Amino acid sequence: MKNLYLTIFLFLAAVFSVIGQSESNPYSTGETAPEKKELNINPLFGIGAGSMLYFGDLQRFSGSNPILGNWGFSISAGARLTDYLDVQLMYSSGILAYRENTLERQLNFQSEISSAGFMFAYNFNNFFRNRPRVNPVIMLGFQNFEFNSKTDLNGDYYYETDIRRLDLDGAGNYSLNSLSIPVGIGADIDLVSGFSIRLFSMMNFTFTDNLDGISELGEGARKGDGKNDRYLYTGFSFLYTLDLNKTKREKFNDLYSGDTDDEDNDGIYDISDDCPHTPEGVEVDGKGCPLDRDNDYVPDYRDDEINSPPGSIVNYEGVSLTDEDFYEMYLTYMDSIGLYTNTIKTVYTSNESGRKIVHTPRPGEETYSVQIAASTSDLTVEQIGKILSIPNVNIHSEEDTIYYMVGNYDDLESAIEEKVLLERAGVGGKVVAFKDNKKKKVGSIAGELEKSYKSGEMEITSVPPISGDVIYRVQIGAFTHPLSLNIFEGVNDLIILKGDDGLTRYLTGSYDNIRSAASRKIDLLLEGFEGAFIVAYRGGKRISLEEAGNITSSASAQEEDLIDKSKISFKIQVGAYKDNIPANVMDKYISLGNVKTYRQGGITRYLVGEYPTYEAAKAKLTVLQAKGFIDAFVVGTFNDKVIPVEEAIKLLEN
Repeated sequence: MKNLYLTIFLFLAAVFSVIGQSESNPYSTGETAPEKKELNINPLFGIGAGSMLYFGDLQRFSGSNPILGNWGFSISAGARLTDYLDVQLMYSSGILAYRENTLERQLNFQSEISSAGFMFAYNFNNFFRNRPRVNPVIMLGFQNFEFNSKTDLNGDYYYETDIRRLDLDGAGNYSLNSLSIPVGIGADIDLVSGFSIRLFSMMNFTFTDNLDGISELGEGARKGDGKNDRYLYTGFSFLYTLDLNKTKREKFNDLYSGDTDDEDNDGIYDISDDCPHTPEGVEVDGKGCPLDRDNDYVPDYRDDEINSPPGSIVNYEGVSLTDEDFYEMYLTYMDSIGLYTNTIKTVYTSNESGRKIVHTPRPGEETYSVQIAASTSDLTVEQIGKILSIPNVNIHSEEDTIYYMVGNYDDLESAIEEKVLLERAGVGGKVVAFKDNKKKKVGSIAGELEKSYKSGEMEITSVPPISGDVIYRVQIGAFTHPLSLNIFEGVNDLIILKGDDGLTRYLTGSYDNIRSAASRKIDLLLEGFEGAFIVAYRGGKRISLEEAGNITSSASAQEEDLIDKSKISFKIQVGAYKDNIPANVMDKYISLGNVKTYRQGGITRYLVGEYPTYEAAKAKLTVLQAKGFIDAFVVGTFNDKVIPVEEAIKLLEN
């Protein structure tokens, strides 16, 4: 028994030492250790019972049951190291017995078995996207066990004679203590609140041939097969996992179900995720942002220079910039129309001005464009006017930088021709290539082609990009605060420009006649954008519609942030599911009546009711929560598009 006690003591000391280190981790309060992830170790306890079946030198006779044996019990304590691996100290005790009744011999034995040791269980959960209720399990361990085999010499099935003391085969005073390697398979079935049940069958390969008192030392009928004895333990165990991380999750208990979404599946709730939409599989820190080990503000997963020198300035690919790169940036800045600014998304405007035709590139096909500016701060009104005077201007976004591009050509010559014409109009730039929507440099041939155009060796056939022609666009509105992009869902050619006057402008379209612009304006008015109006640009400046040669009912259009408030309403979200909704939950939702579904961002939201004011929706929310829908909350909608409730309230107040 001393060996058993020593095994138990060493195991418990190791487990509680690791748990203590996890709880005292200085980063366990929410901070993240650099280049380390906290190991969430949760104590695991179990108790069970099963059948112990002997396999050894005694032969099975016809009619014996290969499954049923004598019952035993087991207890265990350990730790769940991960979702798919746990380790336990398992103690089991029971009776191992067998009787052989053949013509050659009538032998029997019974032994009390007590064993203790380490047991590792792996449940394959890391291969499943969502944890199943039933997991297959494989087990492997190392045990120390004691046995005390006795036999029945009188035929009364009372096992009173110690086999070792009989010493019928000259084995001497052999040890009643041995080691074994348990190997097993089974299944874990999750119950509720940390409880589960494990069904298993485990073969114990021992290091002794003395369990049954028969060994290769015997002679005649007592001659054994020379192999070590073994026994099979088949049973079940009730397990309980103590969740030490429960207090970390309790701080989210007051959040609504919609606030606990994790759209990018990086383990950080969207409401706390500083970097939403992280690509799947990218390693993130405690704030949900991709790791950036060289601190160059380019995440490791797309950093072409993973170990940039400290303090170096890098490009959007994470490569340190050289003096030549800085000089090129200086020239671009001096000749371009804009300072650096921030907008929101990449959009390409339509082309209806009679200029060189653009096309939609096939995947993997290389195209060319002229970069006229790169922006990281607010644009002046003059800069906005010059940008919007170019008919085929478009915007390309990569990380935090917005590039203003002109044209989208499938041949390099057309892009070079455009660059030369822009320079003649006072707008400097450079030709860049695109492949799979990624910007890249062009080769030295671009410089040779440019010289040919400038020297007259090659003829320029395109019309000037900035001319006396009028360009009409539809301005949806100019808002003092940026709006949710959900509002503009379906406006595919949206342009967003943030000016230094504090207004964020939303425009669409590029037309060479006011009729086309008016048709687009009517569509937007029907969508609820009451502030939409037509604007005109010519020669790098915004002009009035009268200057453009049109008769209007007012002297000039005013920039307003108007929308049709009748299209704003409030609904109650009772649930949100990424995958299929359980049938019983759907039945509950249907019982409420007037349930509508909205698919947005990969999530299906279930909304109830429609209320003109937030107060009315809040009153209905109280009723639903009293009925058991405790995770329900109010959302805003504009033209049947879900927007944050705060934004809906703000739009109604304007």
